[in-house]
Amino acid sequence: MDLTSGGVGPSTSTDDVASLLDNSDDMQLVRQAVLFENVELLADLFKVNPWVWNRVDRHGRTPLMLAAHNGKLNSLRTILMLSPKSLNLTNERGKTALHMAAESGEISTVMELVEIGSDPMKSDTEGHCALELAQMAGHNEVAAKLIDAIQKESEDLNDAHIMLISACISGSADVVNEILRKNMEKKQNREIIFNGRTEEDETALLIACTNGHIEIVRHLLQYEEHLLTSHTTRDTVIHAAVSSQNVEVLQLCLEVSRFILQMEIKNKIVQIRSYIRHN
Repeated sequence: MDLTSGGVGPSTSTDDVASLLDNSDDMQLVRQAVLFENVELLADLFKVNPWVWNRVDRHGRTPLMLAAHNGKLNSLRTILMLSPKSLNLTNERGKTALHMAAESGEISTVMELVEIGSDPMKSDTEGHCALELAQMAGHNEVAAKLIDAIQKESEDLNDAHIMLISACISGSADVVNEILRKNMEKKQNREIIFNGRTEEDETALLIACTNGHIEIVRHLLQYEEHLLTSHTTRDTVIHAAVSSQNVEVLQLCLEVSRFILQMEIKNKIVQIRSYIRHN
């Protein structure tokens, strides 16, 4: 049985796609309120029409994207307060509000969006991230700020991985919970925090299992991005659980391994059936 990959918990992806064109009178009022930064009217319109946050204009812009594209910070903050899910919303071209702020050179809006969690490395359908769009449009100051933000995020992820490994060794469940609370929104972030960046880095789940911290193991298994086999020793979570001499940890890891085996069997059956149908 191969225990080299995850698949042990639910996905936490929050991305949605806005594609419904809406030129109704209500939406026209929303867009005017955004552009004139009439935040009181904007708030009232959102409360009366709670569906407006994911409707687009003929340019594929949601109200948040419209605010970002035009540098309307007060409108942007109001929309995010009323509809936080707007932050990760993309249109049919894969663009987020950050993409649109970057390509229009709205540096204050770009930095605000990055600060509250918009992903500067997320690509649109043409494969361009916000940094590339800023560079292509000649907005060098915006590009420089995005480079700084990307570097800082990378350093923060490295620090979070080190802190998580330390907490998994010491058994500090509160520290683990705080790290999970702050950093789990993006899949690629979870992979780095749990497993590090290189094959020499330690993996959080194996460390927690080895040290027999059942509460931490349970918390970690809410997510699916764990490596379940050490790159260096080739030990699996089962080996780690046995070495801990903690029966609860071993039982939980055995349940996880059975789940993975069942999923592998189901995937093989699907592949075989597909092969039979096409041959």
